[in-house]
Amino acid sequence: MRANVSIIGTWVLKSFVAEFDDGSTLQPYGDNPQGRIVYAGDGFMSAHLWNPDTHVEGTNSRDYPSYFSYCGDWSIEGEVVRHRVHASTEASWAGQDKLRTMASIGELLELTAEEVVFGGKEGRGILVWERLKN
Repeated sequence: MRANVSIIGTWVLKSFVAEFDDGSTLQPYGDNPQGRIVYAGDGFMSAHLWNPDTHVEGTNSRDYPSYFSYCGDWSIEGEVVRHRVHASTEASWAGQDKLRTMASIGELLELTAEEVVFGGKEGRGILVWERLKN
């Protein structure tokens, strides 16, 4: 992704696949994941992910969440967007930096997160986003 391509705005989640070190894959938020990520011009960001098929009261678990969110500050460093987490549904994320490698796929934004864990398995998460159109 070129540094002059702006990520400022609201993006809609199109897909989320976790690829694990053993070669297996998982769609942690199901076949039809929902989500929004907002990058504000003042450097604030907010991300929300959910599985519309399982997101009902009492179903969220740490290993297989049905809803996840976090917010904080963002900055771009080359091909990486840094999320400095202020608050999250995963309390241990607060105060951490989460790095996402960026790639553009036509009109889409792909963010890759290393060191994701689902069901006790470590791998990477590949999230594809489409800019929300007014």
